[in-house]
Amino acid sequence: MDQLSRAKIIVPVLLAAVVLFSVPAFSQQGAAIERGLQAGTGAGVEQVLTQTTDIAGEWVVRNWQSVMERGQGSALGDYLGIPLNEAGRLRADTFDAGEWSLQDLQCRPHPVPYQWRAQGGMRISKEIDPVSRELVAYHVAFVRSLDRAIYMDGRPHPPEWAPHTWSGFSTGRFEGNDLVITTTHLKESYIRRNGPTMSDRAKVTEWLSRHGDYLTITTYIDDPIYLEEPFIQSVTYKWEPHTELEYFPCTIVNENISDRIPHKLPGKNPGLKEFSEQEGIPYEATRGGAETLYPDYRQKMKTMKVAPIKAAARP
Repeated sequence: MDQLSRAKIIVPVLLAAVVLFSVPAFSQQGAAIERGLQAGTGAGVEQVLTQTTDIAGEWVVRNWQSVMERGQGSALGDYLGIPLNEAGRLRADTFDAGEWSLQDLQCRPHPVPYQWRAQGGMRISKEIDPVSRELVAYHVAFVRSLDRAIYMDGRPHPPEWAPHTWSGFSTGRFEGNDLVITTTHLKESYIRRNGPTMSDRAKVTEWLSRHGDYLTITTYIDDPIYLEEPFIQSVTYKWEPHTELEYFPCTIVNENISDRIPHKLPGKNPGLKEFSEQEGIPYEATRGGAETLYPDYRQKMKTMKVAPIKAAARP
């Protein structure tokens, strides 16, 4: 038997040995290999052998992005950059910050898309099956949150009528070296702390991309109730292995008990124009909407009336 004939026999045998005796890094990739073997192809093998991204660890965010959202929050009436529709605008206009005093909402965690832009660090840990050594789920924790599981084992999302939670139900898959997360079954909650809200019909997709010690998270909110088109944002974290995530120190306080539900009636919110008046921006432009996200809107703004700039009110 010549060398070429032996190579034709040995190479397939070695490839089969790698596939059969190597434990896949992720269960969904293991399933891909199995399908490839059944089809008589090597599909799925390359993904396992080249998947090297590990996003687990302690991460911190620097105040070079989203400083306003991490601090006191955006100004009342500032909907810049958010593709709100009429329903979303009305929902935001009726917001009252006093709702944070309600017992049911005092300790609510930040919603999934806002959490990445909140104050504090973040921890990602792995849940590994002790027998198969396969990745079952990632678990994400923030300062103001409980555990958020991102299932990697291929399980389906629950039916539409299943309960909704603050963290929703998340599944993940790798596309190249990017982790893609799909989240459904979320409760209605804010996407900014000054009123703009996503409904419980929202679907959130996230891309986690690691570049050395930096992790970039891109969020994509698709909400048929409050948004004209998907709302896209990104933020970057830095790997800090020597940090420790703080505990969640929230305790409900029974103070100023009242039978009033904090809210503003439609058309009765006196503070909506303060932002535009203080910044010298046309009020119409601060109202959000898909149109305001595109460069051509600048030309339209030139035709709008701008109120004289007013100094911010001081107590």
